[in-house]
Amino acid sequence: MCDFIPQAAVADVTGYTGHYTAGPGEISAAHSCAVMNDAQSILLTGYERAAERDVIEKWMQNGEENGRIKLPQELGIGAIDSYEVRGYSFRSAGTLFRCGNENSLITIYVNKNPARDQDQDLVQLMRIAQRRFAEMFRCKPGGQPQG
Repeated sequence: MCDFIPQAAVADVTGYTGHYTAGPGEISAAHSCAVMNDAQSILLTGYERAAERDVIEKWMQNGEENGRIKLPQELGIGAIDSYEVRGYSFRSAGTLFRCGNENSLITIYVNKNPARDQDQDLVQLMRIAQRRFAEMFRCKPGGQPQG
């Protein structure tokens, strides 16, 4: 869904099993997509093919430091944070990583689901997202960004 996330994972990770719509799955240099029902977003994804280091730094500044954890180093520079958007709680992961000759960025936001270990879920989803990103752009993911 939205380029990266397997459809079955939406229900597993968020706990939401009702009706939803997903934004367009299109490949471009920068893209974002929402999976939503009539009331709210359930899952959001985004990427930038060629991203600057300050993009991930700004993203991390916007998250809540309480409960922040770093992503595994092989996924690049990034973290998992909590966000509040319009009264809804999200857990999100963002990483700046190498793919071929570019520094690339992926972000994933999911509704908080206390029944799941969403931090572990987000690490696994980020691994899937990077693999699919590399397939989409025909590049080899290489961990830590340059510069």
